[in-house]
Amino acid sequence: MLRSIDELDKGFRTTAKKSKKECGKLLEELRKATFFCGLFKLYYTCLKKYKEKYGAWGMALHHACLLDLFKISGHILFLSYNGLYRNAFDNIRYALESIVQALYIDIRHSKTPLAVKIEIWKEVEDKREYHASHIISELKPLEHKDVLLKEYKELSGIIHPSHKQVITLMHEIKSTEKMATSVDCEEIAKIRNSMLRMYDIFFFLVTNYFPELKESLKKDTDFIKGIESYKLYLLSKALDIKL
Repeated sequence: MLRSIDELDKGFRTTAKKSKKECGKLLEELRKATFFCGLFKLYYTCLKKYKEKYGAWGMALHHACLLDLFKISGHILFLSYNGLYRNAFDNIRYALESIVQALYIDIRHSKTPLAVKIEIWKEVEDKREYHASHIISELKPLEHKDVLLKEYKELSGIIHPSHKQVITLMHEIKSTEKMATSVDCEEIAKIRNSMLRMYDIFFFLVTNYFPELKESLKKDTDFIKGIESYKLYLLSKALDIKL
């Protein structure tokens, strides 16, 4: 078993090296996919134009979630390199649930100061009635709600914590008497696909909150290419793009 931080670091370095060797192509695809969230930069430009209608930058919780998504994307890539697949899925789940909760609070408390919104968020985020699927059903108006709920539930089923990883780890420790450095290319592929589906839901919700953005996004060739390339179903619906 691991006896020190040095051994832990050594184990991760071994895993990362093995990941690059066995799953290098998939990791590169995952790295490229993380840049899709950067294509949403047009949002900031549009926000300034409509700040009178939607409030100042500092008043919206979902703005902070959008900024946090850039950091989360980097974490997902790092965790995947180091074989920490469950942690990568946890980050995807966190991003997914945070944007739903934040938009719900932004819509219901549109004129409330950010500090108060944060207190509301802290109070309600663990309550059952604020679980994301329930919140989505309450969001009004929301185009393609049935499709969104279906996508959300399917993705939640994929990224939900599973007992399989723990059982696998127990077998590996029993057979080697040390922390395993196993690499699973299928898990990396699943993380990439799940992250892209999370992006699809995340930005679909934001564009519904901010409908003026749609016409500007339709003119953003890089963003449209990203939707087409990654086959982002919800965004294609929102922007009338044929996949």
